[in-house]
Amino acid sequence: MAPTSQPNVPDAASGFVDSSRSAHAQRLHAFDVARCLAMLLMMQGHVLDALVRTSELDTAIQPWSTWHAIRGITAPIFLMVSGIVHVFAFKRDERGYMRQDLVERRLRWAFTIIGLGYLLVFPANRVFDLPFVPADAWKMSTAVNILQLTGVTLILFVVTMQHATSARQMGQRAIAVAACILAAAPLAPMIPWTTVVPLWVAAYFTTATGSLFPMLPWSAYLFLGVAIGAYLHGQTVEARLSIVRTHTLLLGAAAVGVAYLVQYGAGLVGISADAFESPMSSILVIRRTGFVLMIFSASAVITAVLPLWLRSFAVTVSGKSLWIYAVHLVLLFGTPWFNGVGRMYFRSLSLQQGIIGVVVISILTVGVAYLVDLAQRRPWPLSVKRWWNGLLIAVLMYLLFV
Repeated sequence: MAPTSQPNVPDAASGFVDSSRSAHAQRLHAFDVARCLAMLLMMQGHVLDALVRTSELDTAIQPWSTWHAIRGITAPIFLMVSGIVHVFAFKRDERGYMRQDLVERRLRWAFTIIGLGYLLVFPANRVFDLPFVPADAWKMSTAVNILQLTGVTLILFVVTMQHATSARQMGQRAIAVAACILAAAPLAPMIPWTTVVPLWVAAYFTTATGSLFPMLPWSAYLFLGVAIGAYLHGQTVEARLSIVRTHTLLLGAAAVGVAYLVQYGAGLVGISADAFESPMSSILVIRRTGFVLMIFSASAVITAVLPLWLRSFAVTVSGKSLWIYAVHLVLLFGTPWFNGVGRMYFRSLSLQQGIIGVVVISILTVGVAYLVDLAQRRPWPLSVKRWWNGLLIAVLMYLLFV
């Protein structure tokens, strides 16, 4: 894998993983291209869904039903790429275990993005207003988004992989964890989570509280990515690109075929097709995984013909996933302290106006991510970094308490 010029900065949204320089040196650009494409699809999906009138964007009819299905594979791309990157970023101590500094960094990053996930849906204008927040607002604020899901899955990754002594062992453990998650997912709806655990805990295991990304089955995507990364890690650098171009296409097509075959067979015995479209469906995970693998294959082909500047753009955007996720949501939905365009014009614009919104918000979001990347590349003195971090904390404290 060709090295990139990316610094040692946080990866996000698929993975939100703080990748090391050594990981970048071994990583296929095809995964950057796939994640960049997924982020662009994510932004257009969120913007159109928030701004365009439902009379012009009806997901029950074509082409919008296909558009809605495509939206469903963006988060799996993020998570699976994250799992792949984790394998190549793994640093071992003299025993072969995950190095302690890496354990601490991963856990610190996990709790950071979990906190950011909750801040994006903070239910009050300030901390002192929390006692007066109505019950329905609390329920919405505890719903799990991709940030919280990635954070808790990263913690699970550290717990299960900390003592893995080889990439092969990581792959074996990842397959076992993913299988357990997929086996448990269909059983999760049978448990009355909100009556046995607190609401904020239940939100990680059920969609009944409004969560879009419960751990069961969404965490499986990251571990499936780990399994793929472990397999690639065991191949020569020259063989990896060929494997991604061909093997993932065939494996992906097989996974999609199996998923549809199971769904067809279930329909013959009277099981509704809707059961396989549920966010908790393990068969849906297999089907989406197949599509993601085929996208990886297509990305490898595309990467080979991309001009250098577009490849660099994909690497930069891929490495700033967290910024892109957060900035476009703030522009679209605002924060507890100010409105975004999505709140002011919620599903009230025409399709043409919505497309303009996609272009404007995407340009602004990527522009912010690019400026952040430029700033992080500069060798700022430690005093400047501390001053900047202190300023950010001060602004956050002001918003929360004043």
